[in-house]
Amino acid sequence: MKPAPAIAATVLLALLGLWAWVGAQGVGTTAPAGPGPTPRAVQGSEPAGADALQASPQARAWQERQAFEARARRFMRDAPGLGAVQRSEQARDLSASIDHYESNGGLSAGESLLLRSGLIKASVDDPALQAQQLADLMERYRRHADQRMQAYTAQHANDPRFQDYKARERAIVAEVMGLAAIPGGLSRDQYLRQRLQQARVAAYR
Repeated sequence: MKPAPAIAATVLLALLGLWAWVGAQGVGTTAPAGPGPTPRAVQGSEPAGADALQASPQARAWQERQAFEARARRFMRDAPGLGAVQRSEQARDLSASIDHYESNGGLSAGESLLLRSGLIKASVDDPALQAQQLADLMERYRRHADQRMQAYTAQHANDPRFQDYKARERAIVAEVMGLAAIPGGLSRDQYLRQRLQQARVAAYR
């Protein structure tokens, strides 16, 4: 088993490469349905119209998403003061909600990874167990990112622009990971994302 920092770096590179290209092309991603206007956004509506708007699927989905985000924030904030059983139950419920939103395109892999990492850190006290669960989580998302990238690469094997981008990507990753100091006061992750985006734009000019 790789140590957690090494796995995290591997996941970061795999996900950055996948999201930077696939996200820009809109391939294999599903945009969540917009929340639509809330009842308060409609001025001068009759009460019956407001009730109907509030009962619409879009409004309900928006309200449910807001409730989920509030629950996640509340759990991260209050977890240290909760009992072990209560923490475990709330973390399990939130994990099920993450499953739902991720499978329906409401959360990206990166957002899900961050949320799941936060749940583990907030709900698992034992340092060794927490490190193992984080490593397992990182490995699962790394495999998922690899599978998606392999499928996308196979689909676009004959696209010269994509091949140009992949060549640039490999060179940029090697360069940035070897830098002793990152220019512009950016973190290594931020600088890598910036360089990959520039390469993507250059490949599709």
